[in-house]
Amino acid sequence: MLSIIPVPIWNKDDITLRALWLLKELSVFFCEDTRNLQKLFRIYEIDRRNKKLYSLHSFTSDSSYMFYLELLQEKHCWLVSDAWTPGLSDPGKQLIKYCWEWSLPFEVLPWATALIPAVVWSYCDTSQFVYLGFPPTKKWRQTFFKKIMTFDQPVYIYESVHRVEKTLQQLKKLWYNGLVFVARELTKIYEQYVFWTIDEIMLRIQNGEIVLKGEFVLWFLNSNEN
Repeated sequence: MLSIIPVPIWNKDDITLRALWLLKELSVFFCEDTRNLQKLFRIYEIDRRNKKLYSLHSFTSDSSYMFYLELLQEKHCWLVSDAWTPGLSDPGKQLIKYCWEWSLPFEVLPWATALIPAVVWSYCDTSQFVYLGFPPTKKWRQTFFKKIMTFDQPVYIYESVHRVEKTLQQLKKLWYNGLVFVARELTKIYEQYVFWTIDEIMLRIQNGEIVLKGEFVLWFLNSNEN
């Protein structure tokens, strides 16, 4: 049995009672970085001496997955990301896929994700929207950004702090002239929500009004919709 359990993006109080109970009770954990999970144990004052932590990331081997699936047939295990909900733009999706293929039971607990707060904060109608995850880091980036410009609905993506400026510059070269919404450092003390044109966003990055720190959710609304 696999429990897919969200953990706080940052604020330690943003955890459900159910997730906290499972964090205390379960003994086998699959996680992106075992060091981050150990920090959670310390934050919630949980004794981790009887807990087994296994890494699950983009470089996890097929043999490791087979071992994990065997564990799932014997034990109740936890799948956790470094932050927010596993299976949404992170390596946990592959384990979920294997659970389907092997007919192994799993449950998904609701809660933390950076996407939904960003959607709720948006000023426009979000009864329909498009989520595209992280852009490719190298190959197919141009195709990815051209695709953004084809949608009538608001489009949301995640982006690394190291590539935010590059992403805005690429869209400007493609003559994107709609609005851009930036959500940064969600749930942290300095969380920030702003929306302007690309030129205005880039100007505010340059003058320090938008600090390049933390993870970003970017939202795009084509000009015919704003």
